[in-house]
Amino acid sequence: MDSGKWTKKPVASARSEVLNPIRTTLEKDFKIPETHDKNLINFTLGEPTKANGYPLPDETKEAIIEAVESEKYNGYTHSSGHPDARQAVVDKYSTEEAPFDKDDVVLTFGCSGAQYTVFSAMCEPGDNVLVPRPGFPLCLPITQNLGVELRYYDLDPEDEFSIKLDTVESQIDDKTKFILVVNPSNPCGSVFSKEHMEDIIALAEKHQVPLVADEIYYGFSYDDSKPFHSFAHVNTEIPLITFGAISKTYCVPGWRLGWAIVYNRGGYFDNILANMQKLAMIWLHPSSLVQQALVKILRDVPESYFEKTKAKLKEASDKACEVLTGIRGVKPVRSKGAMYMMVLIEHDEFEDIEDDVDFCKKLLNEQNAFVLPSTCFFAKNMFRIVLCHPLEKIEELGLRINEFCENHYKK
Repeated sequence: MDSGKWTKKPVASARSEVLNPIRTTLEKDFKIPETHDKNLINFTLGEPTKANGYPLPDETKEAIIEAVESEKYNGYTHSSGHPDARQAVVDKYSTEEAPFDKDDVVLTFGCSGAQYTVFSAMCEPGDNVLVPRPGFPLCLPITQNLGVELRYYDLDPEDEFSIKLDTVESQIDDKTKFILVVNPSNPCGSVFSKEHMEDIIALAEKHQVPLVADEIYYGFSYDDSKPFHSFAHVNTEIPLITFGAISKTYCVPGWRLGWAIVYNRGGYFDNILANMQKLAMIWLHPSSLVQQALVKILRDVPESYFEKTKAKLKEASDKACEVLTGIRGVKPVRSKGAMYMMVLIEHDEFEDIEDDVDFCKKLLNEQNAFVLPSTCFFAKNMFRIVLCHPLEKIEELGLRINEFCENHYKK
C-alpha cells in the first residue's frame, strides 16, 4: 500500500482532551526528580496493598484461585454482572428495612465505572449535578465528556468537612439531576453524623432532587464519635443510588470490581435503572473471574479483617496528626474514616509559596516527598496525604514537611 496517499490526518475527538485531575498531576504536571539524595516517598494514591502493609486475607486469595482452577468462569457474563455475583451484593448489603434485589444491582469496572454509568443514565447535555468541594475528581472528566455542568457545593474544614447546606440549596434549579454525596470522604477522611445526613436528606426531599451516594468506603469509620451510617438506612423511603466496590475496603484496587445499587423506592428510578442496564451492554465489565470470586469474598471475609484494617488506619491518622501538628504553616484535619487526611496550608507563614500547587511541587523537588494539592479536588490551600502507609513512612513525611517549611518561612 502506498502510505503517501494518506495525507489528511483524522481530527481527534474533543473528548480525548478530557483529563482526570489526579492522573494529570501524577503523570504530566509533576515531575519526580530523576536524582535526589533522599528516596522518594509517595503519598498520592490510595493503594492499600501488601507493599504498603495491607496483605489480603486468606479468603480473598482462595476465592480467586478457586475461580481460576474451576475453569467454569472463563466465558462471557450477563452484561449487568453474573447473577451469582449480583446476588452476593444483595446478601451482603440488603436489609429488611432497606431491601433491594439482584436486578437492582449493576456490576461495573470499579467504582469509577459505577459513576460513569449513573451519570450517563441520569443526565442529558445541559443538565447539571452538584458535587462536593473538596471532592473526588473523576466526576469532572465524566461530566465534561457528557456535556453536563458540574456545580460545586462546599465542605467546611472547620466543622470536620460537613456540608455547607446553603451552598447546595443556592445552586439547585430545574436542570439539577442529582446531588452527589461521598461518605466516608475521599479526599477529606471525614464521616457524616447521622443528624447531618438527615439534614442532607431533608434538603433533597424539599427540592425533589435525588441523592447519589458514593459509599466505596462503606463501614470504614474508625472514630467512635462518628460511626458509619449508609444513606440507605438513615432514610428508608427516599429513592437513592449508592456506589460500592471491593477496591478499598477489601484492599484489591487493581481488581476493578464495583457496583451501583438502585434503591428504586416507589418505582422512582424505573427509567434510570433500565438505562443503566442498557449502558452495561456497551461498557467494559469486571473480569468474569473476579465476579465469581466476589461471591466468596463478600460471604467469607471475616469482620475481624476489617476491624484490623481500620485499626491500622486509625494509627496512621493519629501518627499523621502527631507529626504534623506543631509545624507552623500547616494544620492537619484529623481523619475519622476512609484512608486520607487533608492538611490546611497557612500561606501567610511563607515568603515564597504561591498556592497549594506551588507548595506540593516545591516539596517534591526539594524533599522528594509527593503529596497532592487540593486543586486536584476542586479546592484551594490544602494538600492531601494517603494514610495506608507504614507508620515510619508517615513519620518521615512529617520530618520532611517540617524541614521544607523551615526553609520557606518568612524571615
